[in-house]
Amino acid sequence: MRRNNERTYSNSLLPKTPIRYSTGGSGTSSIPDVNFTNDLDKQYKRRFTTTPPRPAISRTQAKRPTNSNESTSVRASLIGSSDGNNSIIPNDNNDNCSNYSPDKNLTSFHKDSIVELNQLQEELFQKKTIFDNLRDELNVNKDEYANLQSEWEKLYKEKNSKEQLLKSKENEIRNLNEKLTNKKKYLNEGHQLHLKQLEAKNNAEFNKMENEYRLKIEKLKQSKIKKFEDNRNALLNKVEDISNKILTNDDTLKVMLADVEEKNRTIKEEWLQKYHAEWKTNLEINEKITNEVGSLNERIEKELEPKAKAQKSEIKNLKEKLDDLQNILKTTQSESSNLESEILENDLKVEEKLRRKVELEDYIENTEVDLKEINEILIKEETMRRSLHNTLQELRGNIRVYCRIRPPILPQESNNTSHLKVSEFDDNNGTQTLEIQKALNNNSSNNSTTLKFKFDKIFNQNETNDDVFKEVGQLVQSSLDGYNVCIFAYGQTGSGKTYTMLHPKDGIIPATISHIFNWTNNLKERGWKYEIECEFVEIYNENIVDLLRNEHDNNGKVNDLLASPSQSNSTKHEIRHDPETQTTKVTNITTCKLDSKITVDNILRRANKLRSTASTLSNEHSSRSHSIFIIHLKGTNEITGEKSYGILNLVDLAGSERINSSQVTGERLRETQNINRSLSCLGDVIHALTGSEKDKENAKKRHIPFRNSKLTYLLQYSLIGNSKTLMFVNISPSINYVNETLNSLRFASKVNSAKMGGATISK
Repeated sequence: MRRNNERTYSNSLLPKTPIRYSTGGSGTSSIPDVNFTNDLDKQYKRRFTTTPPRPAISRTQAKRPTNSNESTSVRASLIGSSDGNNSIIPNDNNDNCSNYSPDKNLTSFHKDSIVELNQLQEELFQKKTIFDNLRDELNVNKDEYANLQSEWEKLYKEKNSKEQLLKSKENEIRNLNEKLTNKKKYLNEGHQLHLKQLEAKNNAEFNKMENEYRLKIEKLKQSKIKKFEDNRNALLNKVEDISNKILTNDDTLKVMLADVEEKNRTIKEEWLQKYHAEWKTNLEINEKITNEVGSLNERIEKELEPKAKAQKSEIKNLKEKLDDLQNILKTTQSESSNLESEILENDLKVEEKLRRKVELEDYIENTEVDLKEINEILIKEETMRRSLHNTLQELRGNIRVYCRIRPPILPQESNNTSHLKVSEFDDNNGTQTLEIQKALNNNSSNNSTTLKFKFDKIFNQNETNDDVFKEVGQLVQSSLDGYNVCIFAYGQTGSGKTYTMLHPKDGIIPATISHIFNWTNNLKERGWKYEIECEFVEIYNENIVDLLRNEHDNNGKVNDLLASPSQSNSTKHEIRHDPETQTTKVTNITTCKLDSKITVDNILRRANKLRSTASTLSNEHSSRSHSIFIIHLKGTNEITGEKSYGILNLVDLAGSERINSSQVTGERLRETQNINRSLSCLGDVIHALTGSEKDKENAKKRHIPFRNSKLTYLLQYSLIGNSKTLMFVNISPSINYVNETLNSLRFASKVNSAKMGGATISK
């Protein structure tokens, strides 16, 4: 009941929205006074002035405790803290509160009341918080209401002032309307009066203008009438004149007619005279024409008709020809159309060819650039090739000895060559071995010994001169590269030396010349130009003979094949050396330029005729001298500026033979002695070179007997230093010449054992 009363009381005290009403339009408001709210606040403060509640205690906590500890905690929660501010049970004295202890025999009703009291207190404080919030809202609303009321009063005052202003404006408008009506009335009256005045004025002006126009019209009318009368009078006068002329016109017409007839008569007479004259002339012309017509008719009958017939036949023929020509024209037109199509095709082909030409020109330009680059590369490769080629030749040996076995000459010699055995080429050592069996007793073939000889290469009986030149060509190339080269053939007489060196078709000398010409032509593209000169001499009985000298032939005529001056056999030739350039020159010798193979063939043919040969028991055509074909190769490269100078000595030595076997006497004996002496000197020189190479410390002091023979003295620089030497030892396959073969092989082995220093290019 108490809570309900409090709720009703609080609801009755809550502010409500005031209701505005007016009494008699006085503008007063029924909003409550502000003092009412202040009194209400005072009542609220007096009614709700309790301390804040403590936390609520549930019924389970408020039950009787089961033990003393629980009862103590409950009592503590009920009693509160020692200060007594938050105690539920009122306590006037704080000191006594600490000594207060509730009765242990409190009833459960009292405890329930305490719990309910706490709950009510909690609800009270919750409602108090709600009330405080509502009160705050009320204060805010009161402020807003006061503001609204002040604004409303302000607006109300403005409304009253505007109503008064509106009434004053309405009065002003009413007055203005009255003034406007009065003014309109006055203006209408003035306007009517002004219109009447203008109408009277316009009438007066109109009458005045009407009178003026009438006067002007009268004046114009009178002037027109006067002018018309004048014109009428003038026309009447003209009519009278014309009528008078008409009356007098017949006389004038008669006069004029007479004049015209007179003129016509004179003209007629003149015309008749002219006509008569023309008639006479026409008669004469007619007579002439008739005569001419008669003559023409006669001519037509006699001359023109036959001609006409002939011309008709010709015309007929011409028509036929025309038909033929038209047919031909059709055919020619068809042919021309075909030709035009062909021309178009040809034009297309020409365009294609022109395009192809342009492409080819571009290709040629590109190829020219490529060729220039290739030429530069080839020039560099040529220099590299020379260096590598020389290195290869030095590795193979600056002095080499090849052996060649001549095939047997049937039927003079037996084809039994079982005493000769050639082994396969040894690639590891670069040599080839020849085994030869020599019988110790001529009557017994079982008692024999085998001798072995090693050479750089051995050519058997089946190999040709072309096979030989494949090996020799490398040294020929060295001479083109600027090195001194000597190739000589050694062997007994009749062993095939001259065949190897001077055979016209495939000998070493003709093959060498062909190789030189071919190679120099190829080197022209790389900038090399060569001057090729040659000398051909023989050493006969230790005398030098020029084989290119001019001699009278059998018919007594001088052979002018060579350009050198005429020389005799008595001309003296001396050998001169140049130590600085290591070159050799023979005085009073003929030098010829080699420009073609024909020139070379003529030179070789002439030299063979002049060479000294004789018949011996060993060989019917034995060479009795050493022939030396000297080729000078001077090369210049215009692009790189390189120069080279090489000398190639191609030597065909005289046949070595024993005096006992050849049984020569007299002049042949002296020739044989000189040949053997020069060959022996050649062996001594090679032996001395071998010794000097082994004993390098005493090499300069050691004497090498070059001067003991013209052959060794002439070949001095081909055997030392700047040189490459190749010896062919030619042997016979016949068992009858085993001793001569062994002598040749021993000499060749002696040469093969010589080791020469590295070659250098002669420039």
